[in-house]
Amino acid sequence: MSDSADRTLAATPRRRELARRQGMMPMAALPAWVATVATTLLLLPTWGAATFPAATALMRESILASSVGPATPPRFDLMLTVSLLLPTLALVAVAGAVGLTVRVFLDGGAWQLSRVAPTLGRISLWSGLGRIFAPATLAAMVGHACGLALLATTATLALAPLIRVIGSGELSHDPVGMLAATHRAMLWLVTAAAAVAACTWAVSRLRFEQRIRMTPQEYADEARSLQADPKVRLMREQRRRAA
Repeated sequence: MSDSADRTLAATPRRRELARRQGMMPMAALPAWVATVATTLLLLPTWGAATFPAATALMRESILASSVGPATPPRFDLMLTVSLLLPTLALVAVAGAVGLTVRVFLDGGAWQLSRVAPTLGRISLWSGLGRIFAPATLAAMVGHACGLALLATTATLALAPLIRVIGSGELSHDPVGMLAATHRAMLWLVTAAAAVAACTWAVSRLRFEQRIRMTPQEYADEARSLQADPKVRLMREQRRRAA
C-alpha cells in the first residue's frame, strides 16, 4: 500500500462504489433525521391550526354523548375525521419527503439492488477490534463528546426560560402560550442538532474522500482492468461501429 502522500488522484466511480459497498462511505442518516424533525416542528403551528377545530369538535361530541348516557352510541362524523387525517398525512408526507431529499442529495440518488445484498467478507473480528482502538475512533469520540456538550448547553439555555415560566405559573391557564414557548425552545434545540449533524457528516465525508484517493499506480491498474473487461471492450466496439 502506498503512502497517503502519493494519493493525489480523485477516486474513480468504480472505486467509490466499491468503498460504498464495503461500508466505508458515511451515510447521511443523521442529517436526514434532523431535517425531518425540523420540518415537523416548523409545520406544527400550521398543522395545529388545521386540526385543532376538528379535534375540539370531536371531543365536544364525545363529552355530549357520554353525558346523555352510555346507551347512546357516539355519532361518527366523517368530515371531522377527514379534517384530522388529511393535515396529519400531509405533515408526515412533507417531513418524509424532506428527509428522503436530504439522503438523496448527500448520499447520491443511484439505486442499485446490489447495495442491499449483505457482504459477509466485511465480518472480521480483528478488523473490528482494529477500528475500535484506532486513533480515528478516539478522534470521533472526542468530536461526538463536543457535539453532545453543545446540545446539552443549548438545551439548558433554551429550556431555562420555559422552566422559569412554568414554575411561576404565568402560563398555567394559557395552553396556547405554553405550546408556543415549548415550540420556540424545541426550535433552538433542533437548530443546534442540525449544526452538529452537518459538521459530523462533513468531517466524515472529508475523511472518506481522503481515504479513497488513488495513487497513479492504482489508477493505471484500474484502467488496465477496465480495458481487459469484455463488457467494456464490447461497448467500445459498438461505439466505434456506430461512429
